[in-house]
Amino acid sequence: MSESEAAAALGGMGIMVLVVIGALALAVGIFYYLTLHQTMDSVSEINRPLAGGLIWLALIPFVGAIWYMVYIILLSRALKRELAQRGLAGDGAAGISLALVILLALCFVPYANLIAFIPALVLWLMHWVKMAGYRKLLQTAQPVLAT
Repeated sequence: MSESEAAAALGGMGIMVLVVIGALALAVGIFYYLTLHQTMDSVSEINRPLAGGLIWLALIPFVGAIWYMVYIILLSRALKRELAQRGLAGDGAAGISLALVILLALCFVPYANLIAFIPALVLWLMHWVKMAGYRKLLQTAQPVLAT
C-alpha cells in the first residue's frame, strides 16, 4: 500500500467516524427533544405558552439553536406556573435552564466556547433528567380543574 492510499484510507475512516458520531448525537438529541415535547404536553393548556411539538423546530440549522434556548426558558416558566397551581414543590428547573442558555450562548463565542462546552454538556444532562422528572411528576399528580 502506497503512502497516498494509506492517507486516503485513513481519511475515509475519519469521515466514517464523524458520520457515526453525528448519527449518535442526532439520535440522543431526538430522545431529548421527545422528553421536552412530552413535558410541555403534560402542562395544562392554561399554563402552556405554546404547543409541545414546536420543540422540533430546534432541528432547523442555525435558527434552531436560538429557538431551543427560547423554548427551554418558556418550558421552565410554564412548569413553574403549573407546579404552583397544583401545589407541588419545584421551580421548573428555572435556574438550570437559564444557566444552560447562558452557557450555550457562550459556546458561540470564540475562545469562551472552550471553557463553556463541558459545563454546558453537564447542565444539558441535568436539564434532561429534571425535565423527565417533572414530566413524571405532572403525569402522576392530579390535574387541577380550570375555574
